[in-house]
Amino acid sequence: MKKILLATTMLASTVGVAAADVTISGYGRFGAEYRDDRAVGAADTILRSRLRFNIDATTETDSGVTFGGRLRFENNSGDEGTFGNNAQFSASFSGLTVSVGNVDTAMDSVGLIYNSEMGYMDSSFGDIQGAFFAYASQPVLPQFADYYGIAATYSFGDANFYFSFVDPDQTVTNPSVALPAAFGGVLATDEEIGIAFDYTTGAFTVAAGYTANGFGIADNDLGFLGAAYAIGENANVGINLYDNGTIGGVDVGNQVTLYGNYTMDALTLRAYVSDLDQPLADTAYGIGADYALGNGARVSGSIQSGFASETKADVGVRFNF
Repeated sequence: MKKILLATTMLASTVGVAAADVTISGYGRFGAEYRDDRAVGAADTILRSRLRFNIDATTETDSGVTFGGRLRFENNSGDEGTFGNNAQFSASFSGLTVSVGNVDTAMDSVGLIYNSEMGYMDSSFGDIQGAFFAYASQPVLPQFADYYGIAATYSFGDANFYFSFVDPDQTVTNPSVALPAAFGGVLATDEEIGIAFDYTTGAFTVAAGYTANGFGIADNDLGFLGAAYAIGENANVGINLYDNGTIGGVDVGNQVTLYGNYTMDALTLRAYVSDLDQPLADTAYGIGADYALGNGARVSGSIQSGFASETKADVGVRFNF
């Protein structure tokens, strides 16, 4: 991703600090989305947009350790304003990065896990359906005001290892955080622990992840296995297997997602099909296309059908900076 330099390199008069940089990066997207399952009286087709800025500050010591911090500012259509999120701090050395605060969790970071996404909104019914913590792009919910995480990533050649630990409320010994109504009154009472791994060799990529007590919910344990194969330089196929965990004693269900894409010049075609092991769940599927405009900009669209046979479609523009 192309980054815009906000501050030129600053050289200290002493030998304590080698260099410091502040950069900004992000993306914008805007377009139309159709859904046939909105609330009664709500419009089926609406315009949706997002503008995101990542502000990253780093400094490297004489010993080669890079310390960093990140803040994100984001505006989504329907927001009452533009919001910043909670800070993330990091230290990196020789392939190892340790982060604290608003961390990228292992399950949310591992390769392949979101490879079925499509459209200008990068969405898919084939994504993992379970609940787990992830990097929070906007301010956390009030009940997570004392949320704090620790994460580590180690890269060695073409392999990446991930670890994360998140405490829903670090100020008390046994937290009992009330979750949003969508979780049916379930409480976040436990720390979430995640591990993950991905590796690429030639045309093959494999990935795996496991999260215990996802989203702080006791015994909500999730699993992920993924594999992908690159067919030459223009095509890719893959399969993702998900164990979506258990919430309030209810098994969310195992899930299998098959996906693939094919690129012809500036055009990329995408498709997926996903099966969720639930008695009333239909097979979900989607088809989509991207047209590259150059320099990180594209026109994208998709038509998708969900596990309740709901239909969604989108078309719009996304650009990176």
